Amino acid sequence: MARPSWDRPLMLYLSVMAAGLLAGATMHVLWPDWRWHHEPLHSAIEAVGGLVAIAMAAVLLQTHDDSIAPKYRALAAGFLGMGILEEFHAIARPSDGFVLFRNIASLAGGIGFMLVWRSHVDRTHVRRWHLWLIAAGALSLGVSFLMFPHLIPEMVRNGEFTAIAIAPQVLAGLFFLLAAVRFLWDYQRSGRSDDALFASVALLFGLAECVFLYSIPWDNRWWFWHFLRLMASLLALGYISRRYLQMTSDVQESLSRTLNAQETLRQSEGRLRQMLGERERMAEDLHDSTIQSLFAIGLNLERCQRLVSSAHEEVGTQLGAAVSGLKTVIRDLRGYILGMQPSLSEGRALEEMLTSLVNDMNRSSQLHFHLHVDVSAADQLTPAQATQVLPIAREAMSNSIRHAAAQEGTVSLQSHDGFVRLIVEDDGVGFDAASVESPGHGLKNMARRIRDLAGRFEVCSEHGRGTRIICDLPQERKHAAI
Repeated sequence: MARPSWDRPLMLYLSVMAAGLLAGATMHVLWPDWRWHHEPLHSAIEAVGGLVAIAMAAVLLQTHDDSIAPKYRALAAGFLGMGILEEFHAIARPSDGFVLFRNIASLAGGIGFMLVWRSHVDRTHVRRWHLWLIAAGALSLGVSFLMFPHLIPEMVRNGEFTAIAIAPQVLAGLFFLLAAVRFLWDYQRSGRSDDALFASVALLFGLAECVFLYSIPWDNRWWFWHFLRLMASLLALGYISRRYLQMTSDVQESLSRTLNAQETLRQSEGRLRQMLGERERMAEDLHDSTIQSLFAIGLNLERCQRLVSSAHEEVGTQLGAAVSGLKTVIRDLRGYILGMQPSLSEGRALEEMLTSLVNDMNRSSQLHFHLHVDVSAADQLTPAQATQVLPIAREAMSNSIRHAAAQEGTVSLQSHDGFVRLIVEDDGVGFDAASVESPGHGLKNMARRIRDLAGRFEVCSEHGRGTRIICDLPQERKHAAI
């Protein structure tokens, strides 16, 4: 990565600091003996600075980038300790404790900023639980000095700060300035605007501590270093505001992505349900039509095996029927795949299809079916209904051939009580329909087809008394007579 130039964020911060320093120097030159004792304003500045520092610590702890998190945890430690002690400084009356709170707040902040150097060497140096210890320690220290003011050493003598008051500020100023160097170095390498901002904040804090060394309480230099610290707090407040807006934007974007993902998931679920429905329908259609046709062809071929040594002419007939049946299956499969299933638009066509189906079944088995079709009843079916009659009849007849051990069967399509009734029955062994807990695919498919057409489906069977399949289809329309 190319090393960044000194771009606008850092130049802006440096320009603000230069203007502030120039204003402070000008004020000291023009009014060297100026004094202003105003405790409420001072307390307000310190209270705001303390709250901003605590908020800054909370924001920095939300950083999850592993490359910068150790550095930000060190900063959070400094801001947290400094912010809590600044609040004690804000509520303290002007006295030795008043100055001491300022000293240890600055020193706590300086140590946290100085730990930025250590975070580059040992990335686990400051952990989250350390911050709880820092907060507890700062609170305990503040409460102790408020409760036992006699323990506080002399901080001001003859209107000037003592060596005990100056020493912590010297260390704090040095730590802040060294931290500024570290951030400037990081900024030069990474180009992160956050590094430029923290370099400026550290520099302002460091300059404030340096100005403190030459000030006396309530003079213009004393107010000036408070002004420098206020500038640093305002920069930190700007960072907090920017991070808040960024977090809000990220949350909105994340919410938008979540909603889009949910919508995509719903659409995918709908497509999946549709595909599963199509798959189930295809399985049912293939089971009720193609598989049954292949079963009938298989019966023909089995019969050929039995007749091959005794009835050559019959074998030829059966093989011809099998070939014809295979061609029909291939044609039906091709039409099914291409969505070109034939539409039965009038009763005579349905009668012909049923006749062909019955003849095929009769040729391929010992069971002989009789067909009775009322063409006028067939004319009352819609093409969709008529199309479903064929696979239902084929499935019912195949079940009779495979399971009934029957000799005779009947396929009937007649009008009955406002319905068109399809009946497929045989004289086979039958079964106890009431005791069947889980009917086979064939019965399920027939029932489903009838339900889809708003019809009625019934299975009547007893042991030794054959089986009757009854399907009642509502009369939807009347075809024109042919």
